Amino acid sequence: MNWSRLKSLLAVNLRLCLYEILSNRSRTIITTLGIFLGVASLLVNLAFVRAMDADVKLNMEKIGGLNLVTLKALEAITPEEKMQFQHSPGLTIAEAQELVRDIAYVKAVIRQKDLRGAHLSAQGKDTRSRLTAAGREYQKTYDYTIARGRWFSEEDMARRREVCVIGERVRERLFGEEDALGKTVVMRSIPFEIVGIIGTKSSYDRRARECIIPYSVYEARFAPPGEVFDEIVLRIENSSYAEQAKRELTWELLARHRGIEDFEVELNTDKIREMQLASYGLKIVLWSIALISLLVGSISIMNIMFATIGDRIREIGIRKALGARREDVFAQFIVEAVLVCFVGSIPGMLTGATITLVPPGVFPFDPTLLVSDYAVAAGFAVVAGFVSGLFPALKAADMEPVEALRY
Repeated sequence: MNWSRLKSLLAVNLRLCLYEILSNRSRTIITTLGIFLGVASLLVNLAFVRAMDADVKLNMEKIGGLNLVTLKALEAITPEEKMQFQHSPGLTIAEAQELVRDIAYVKAVIRQKDLRGAHLSAQGKDTRSRLTAAGREYQKTYDYTIARGRWFSEEDMARRREVCVIGERVRERLFGEEDALGKTVVMRSIPFEIVGIIGTKSSYDRRARECIIPYSVYEARFAPPGEVFDEIVLRIENSSYAEQAKRELTWELLARHRGIEDFEVELNTDKIREMQLASYGLKIVLWSIALISLLVGSISIMNIMFATIGDRIREIGIRKALGARREDVFAQFIVEAVLVCFVGSIPGMLTGATITLVPPGVFPFDPTLLVSDYAVAAGFAVVAGFVSGLFPALKAADMEPVEALRY
């Protein structure tokens, strides 16, 4: 078949299909309903899959990337473990500093302490906040943005100044629309000057409810002598040393803890792998839902196409009697199925796109769509149309004109 013949075939069948669609609007609307829902479902799922990818990347930044190792104290469960763990010194900052000194590619201790919930008050108002004590390196390690003001300076740390940075939600609850910088907030009966506001995408972000104080202030004001930690974070030189660091840290800690394994060495690479696996599982579920929706839509279109052919047998016989070839009839019905699916996909794409208009914070992550996502949805609709119209078109093309004209 040459190019001019193909163009003529498509042009003629396109006109016939448009005439058929416009002549039977109700049937066309019913036919496209399945593909409309399928495409809308596909776009919604694509939006959530893209949002999950962005959320995983954001969480990677929040846990400090790949070059962090966490030493976690284990809780004794059995009576034997409780007696055994009593002979271990536990995890201490002094011990962590020795590890930095003894293992070449372990570079620093990330000074931090989760103080859990704290009661904050200011100007006669009060709120609950997640309180954390942190060193200067904490901001860079966990990618904290300061929207206004500043992070702790070297002088703040050295002089143990009672300053803090707070999240946007904490600021709103305590100061409303007022600027909180330079004002005082009281926690644990100690006044702290607010020097910075943590930047977040929305007030529903976990960081918007945080209050962070200098680690040196925690050591001076709250830390018990020789404190044993539940968790200590170390920074290694490069993520390629992660597995080696895990082995060497385990050996060193066992030696220091008299052979008692009352700790666990956890890599950020393992945490990220777990997040990605959870994300992959959810993606498979979302894609399955979208593809099943499209499959159901395709099957409904196929059924209606078979019924349509039954109503148009005489039309097919007349076309063949007038000289239409097998490929002409096949093209007529396959083009009609593809066109119906494409027409149904347009309102489906518009409906699916409304997911991006939902205000931030309604879902755990913000759904987003790119132009390529609409192209994917349109492509799936065209493929669904071709597949659903294939067998009805073959059936129509194989009809004998003599038999068809009897109807």
